[in-house]
Amino acid sequence: MIWLGLTWLLAVVALALIGAAFAGSIPLTRRRVPDPPDDPARHGLPGEIVRFPSRDGLALGGWWIPASGAPRGTVILCPGQNGSADADIPQAVPLHAAGFNVLLFDWRAHGRSEGDLVTMGGLEPLDLAGAIDYVEEVRGADRVGVLGFSLGAGVALMTSAFDERIAALALDGAYPRLDGIVAARLRLAGLPGPLALFGARLILLAASLRANCQLFRANPLDSAPGVRVPALLIHGEADPFVDGAALDALAEAFGGPVEQWRVPGAGHREAVTLAPDEYARRVTAWFGAHLAKGS
Repeated sequence: MIWLGLTWLLAVVALALIGAAFAGSIPLTRRRVPDPPDDPARHGLPGEIVRFPSRDGLALGGWWIPASGAPRGTVILCPGQNGSADADIPQAVPLHAAGFNVLLFDWRAHGRSEGDLVTMGGLEPLDLAGAIDYVEEVRGADRVGVLGFSLGAGVALMTSAFDERIAALALDGAYPRLDGIVAARLRLAGLPGPLALFGARLILLAASLRANCQLFRANPLDSAPGVRVPALLIHGEADPFVDGAALDALAEAFGGPVEQWRVPGAGHREAVTLAPDEYARRVTAWFGAHLAKGS
């Protein structure tokens, strides 16, 4: 009788964990509510609405912002996983002023793009590869830089490991492992450390089943050794999701040259808020140096 009771108890616990994992996977993967609508013209930019396919056929939407004169190169902006690309239009202003073409687009299941499920880096590299196809085939770009924010930083890193058309990276809010990000969010919600990591892995497993995609393998740290191009890592020292040691481990794993810029007191993606002029100077100088012909 004791063993039967223990069996039932374990079964109930297992079912509760599975139910909690699937419940946790819903907000992680569901289509995002867009940010308040914006437009490049409101920021003095000559934006053109564009649509192009992801590598798996989903239609993605965004803006093409051409340089005013002969372009110094083309930079693709990759937003984070919340909202839509509207909130990141201001980041195109200094790049356009410095003479770059800019493509800003929405990930799948975001904003103007098709799709019902966010895969947190599982399938989003197909979106970025489709964006590079677009600027190469339609706009004639031959050397592309990528400025990625949070999820966009992780996707840019992972894509750069297999797409040699990316010539330089600027990664704001990059992270080593996806389960670490999910675990950090669970810890902020009050779940203790070891349980948070266990819960994060269960949620990613459930999300992988929902999306038919291995989200638990979407870890930038695993792709970093294959990244040979110059990468600028922008990090807020008060980031609640990625600490300095984790960033160092990520930087050391890169196969190419890496430079870090750490901003004291900045949280996740807050470097541009606390040091906007320095941010613009560093990012435009980085792409100016590494997108030049022969660099």
